[in-house]
Amino acid sequence: MRYDMSAKVRWRTTRIALLPLLLLPLLAAQDTNSHIIHKPPTRPGTVTPAPGQFDTDAEAQLFGLINQTRSEHGLLPLTVDSRLTQAARKHTELMVEHSQLSHQFQDEPPLQIRFSDENLPSDHEGENLDLNQDIGSAHQALMDSPPHRRSILDPSFNVVGIGVLHSGKNIYVTEDFAHRLSMYSEPEAEAVLQGSVEKVAKSHEFPTPVRKSQPQLRQMACNMALNDSVDGHDPAKLPGVAEAFVWTAGDPANVPSGVEKRLSQPLPSGYALGACFAPSVGHPGGVYWVIMVTY
Repeated sequence: MRYDMSAKVRWRTTRIALLPLLLLPLLAAQDTNSHIIHKPPTRPGTVTPAPGQFDTDAEAQLFGLINQTRSEHGLLPLTVDSRLTQAARKHTELMVEHSQLSHQFQDEPPLQIRFSDENLPSDHEGENLDLNQDIGSAHQALMDSPPHRRSILDPSFNVVGIGVLHSGKNIYVTEDFAHRLSMYSEPEAEAVLQGSVEKVAKSHEFPTPVRKSQPQLRQMACNMALNDSVDGHDPAKLPGVAEAFVWTAGDPANVPSGVEKRLSQPLPSGYALGACFAPSVGHPGGVYWVIMVTY
């Protein structure tokens, strides 16, 4: 049996994408054709962990298979994030406890919140689940299922955490994927964004626009996070401001198309920036809240 769940956070919007095997709320339909396939032969020297003990060898084996598969498809390898491993193991324990596969048990937070609870900053998350008899069969079963295959081969993911527990002759498997965000201090994030502004100006052969100091913008950006909403009204009221642009981004270097269009024109009177990284109800994994004003 196998399940898949994926959630994405996009610019100025939050979207939870439910793949074909899912039933609301985030519960996947059981695939009766993917039950236990074959009993694997016992490998010489193999020691099955005690009940309730995570099989670290199996987790490492599955990690290797995932990256081998990604390499075969020309994708960058994933790295193990200990916070995702913790999230995956906690969820695997619940599956063993309930003797079933599910993406969310009663009183368990949804996927984005589980990752956030482990202090992982991310803007794209996914999860594969499987019940099988050995790691090789579990990986093949997930690769044979299009939704789960997409998670394994998602080019935007850069980290993974895996949890494997034995239950009788079977193994419960959780693969947790995420796009882990680069973390900057607020001044660093603003400097990265400034670099993007200057890059766009240079591409149009404009003089480098002058960045002015406007300390209030950073606090206004943090206030947007508290309100879980982008709002340009307060920045637009600042003295001398001609235009105000507000947005969210997983990477402060990414400038939205509307802002880039404005930057395709000179900024003779300069501009100011404010950025704040913070989680919110709509962005539990955290996101950069950004304000740019022109004069």
